[in-house]
Amino acid sequence: MHRTGLKVAVIGGGVVGLSTALWLQRSGHQVVVIDPAPPLPGIGFRGAASFGNAATIAPSGIFPVASPGILWRVPGMMLDREGPLSLYWADLPDLLPWLTAFVLASGMKKFDRLTSELSGLMRLVESGHAPLMAEADCVQPRRGEGSIHLYRSTAEMDGVRPALARRNHEGIRARLLSRDEIRAMEPNLAEDYAGGAIFEDCYILDSPEDYCRELARAIQRRGGQFVQARCKGVDSTTDGVSVRTSGRAVTADRAVIAAGAWSRRIARASGQRLNMNTERGYHVAFAPHAGLLNHAVMYPSDGFFLTPLDHQIRAAGTVELGGLDKPAREVRLRVLEAKARRMVPALGERQDQWLGFRPSSPDSKPFIGPSARDPRILFACGHGHMGVTLAGITGLLISQVVDGKTPMLDLAPFSPGRPLMRI
Repeated sequence: MHRTGLKVAVIGGGVVGLSTALWLQRSGHQVVVIDPAPPLPGIGFRGAASFGNAATIAPSGIFPVASPGILWRVPGMMLDREGPLSLYWADLPDLLPWLTAFVLASGMKKFDRLTSELSGLMRLVESGHAPLMAEADCVQPRRGEGSIHLYRSTAEMDGVRPALARRNHEGIRARLLSRDEIRAMEPNLAEDYAGGAIFEDCYILDSPEDYCRELARAIQRRGGQFVQARCKGVDSTTDGVSVRTSGRAVTADRAVIAAGAWSRRIARASGQRLNMNTERGYHVAFAPHAGLLNHAVMYPSDGFFLTPLDHQIRAAGTVELGGLDKPAREVRLRVLEAKARRMVPALGERQDQWLGFRPSSPDSKPFIGPSARDPRILFACGHGHMGVTLAGITGLLISQVVDGKTPMLDLAPFSPGRPLMRI
């Protein structure tokens, strides 16, 4: 049955929570967004993963990180101080359930199934984003440019052909580029590449922070409220739900936990366990330089994107498993800067640096849908590197569940209750 006019508490003021709140309003529901630092005037936003990501919408990301053979590659990556993956070894006991499920997800049959499920979600990316971007009308995404992956050898290029074929099969446009084509498109790149590939459905969102602030304004224009507080947990009541916060309790008919990397703690305090952990992601930003770089560019083996934005050129990425409570590692920032400068030698001065927290599931699929404990509590979290990319469609799907409609995509593969030790 189609339900309208419900009061929904959305926990989390990042891009996923804001997109969810606006989609709920578009379906006729009242929303209150709860976050300790929502993107409102006078409130800083640097603590949000939505602030410092690679600023790309990337529907090309259909492959789970847990790929066949990764078990044998991970130790070498972690022993390489300049590699794209690192770990705080003291956190290993807490990480074991996540790592175990990650390894179990890397078998060939499971990898193929997970790829199909993620592809179904990626094909709907624009259905989720386009109406929201139209409403946040001062945000102009740079569609039609694509992103470029670079490969250092012809053997590496040959190795990615099956992945490009799979993307095209799933409706995600991708094609190889010759060395000459790349030189013509990006003349300021150091010529360490043998060739590359372009993913034509990807595009740059020039300022994810500005987009989040525009979403917040759109929510307020529709009568949505913001509560600046930290969520302590969600309780079921006879009439609905009660959100415990660092301030007053917020009562509602439904609650959506969309608090990014903090969602695991909130879920546990609400009586549900999520096999989710935290990826610490870094960025180093350089002074803007018109024409120096035209596309978001990366060497996949280095694990970061270099993205040209109006206000800076941003190197963002890498994976560090280490929780929410530790400071940035300067060595990770130095390595990121050095690799970016090797890629584009004419980069200007280092302008900014940042550490943020990504909510990561072991099978690379987000948690979207109702809690197994109480269907009035829903989850919209665990997006890993794809939070900005999948925010819009996640919000649309959650709104369809709250409406009582059949979602446009089967959400069983993304259920918060899926058995992640047996995926």
